[in-house]
Amino acid sequence: MAAHGMLTPPMDLPVELNDLVTLHSSFLTAVSLHYAHNGNASPVDLRALAPSISSIWGRRRVTLDDIKLCLGILSAGAPHESLFRLSDYGYGKICLELAEHIQSRGIMARHIEEEKLNAAFMQALEGLWTTWVEKQMQALEMQKRALFLQSQPRKRGRPRKAVAEQLLANPNVLTEAPTVDAFISRLPLAEITVCESLSKTLPLREKGRKRLQEITDAADDARAQKKTRVAIAVPRSLKNQSTPEPVEQTQAKITSFTPIRRANLLDRILAKQAAQALLPDAPTPAEMARKAALGRAEEVLGVLSMLVAARGGGQRCSFTMAALVQTLQGSVRSPISREEASKVVEVIATEVAPSYVALIRMGTMCNVVVNPMYRPLDLRGNLRSLGVEC
Repeated sequence: MAAHGMLTPPMDLPVELNDLVTLHSSFLTAVSLHYAHNGNASPVDLRALAPSISSIWGRRRVTLDDIKLCLGILSAGAPHESLFRLSDYGYGKICLELAEHIQSRGIMARHIEEEKLNAAFMQALEGLWTTWVEKQMQALEMQKRALFLQSQPRKRGRPRKAVAEQLLANPNVLTEAPTVDAFISRLPLAEITVCESLSKTLPLREKGRKRLQEITDAADDARAQKKTRVAIAVPRSLKNQSTPEPVEQTQAKITSFTPIRRANLLDRILAKQAAQALLPDAPTPAEMARKAALGRAEEVLGVLSMLVAARGGGQRCSFTMAALVQTLQGSVRSPISREEASKVVEVIATEVAPSYVALIRMGTMCNVVVNPMYRPLDLRGNLRSLGVEC
């Protein structure tokens, strides 16, 4: 045995036939590996099996005809004991199936006897080759006899030329030198049968195909009739030169309608631009940040009041901006970033309650001073005046 489980062919066969022997051995190896991993109850798609055979064989890409040739030679040796069959499942899907008496649902069981099948294949191939060679030898003898009779002088009795022509007309007489390729071209191929499921659906598919063909034919007829009407309209218009041709009228209508469509499109674009110009400008990022800060001003003022009350509540209290922001992040209900907290404090100090909260900047440092005596009494009124809905 060779690598990958391939059978070593005998040396007395031609090289082309030895390749067939190794191809069949590679086919059995690939099928055995597939059955070992997937079981043999389901069909094997040849589109998935052929690449495996090609990699094991190592000669070239294996085609469907190669597999049909292997199965045909194997069936020629034992036609009543065929183990494999090819089934057509439609849409280009050809599958390899095992005979019913061979199938086994055990995944790891040995499904096919490779050595026995390889020996049967080699025996069948050798038998076909021997029979073909004998026929070729007989044909060569008949050809030699015919050529010999042609070369002999004519004598009494039946003309030798007529006998030679009769021999050459025999289909068994060779007209050219026999080759191994000619033998391979005459080898039997396995037949592909249509599976039962495809046979049951063929009437439905045929009905759908006919319906599609009817629709296509109807569309073609409609286009042909339209072309005929246009072709007939031109000669009629030529009879009366005073009246313009219908084709020219149609072309003139299309030409005159095109500028109207362009003008309408331009008018729509200009109207849309004018409507956009009348709309108010979109708020800038700074305005959006100010509005968000005003929305949280009431909550932040509540936290400041609690901080001032915790320190006594009678005198002014001072906080660093960093410490106050950190306290606000841990006190408000919804999460707030450092930038948002700083912005809220700045808006309170400049717009909402400038007397109650003041900012004192010294270089890079910023302190927040809260004067409890000037706490706003109508906080929500101040916020409404600034545009905040409370």
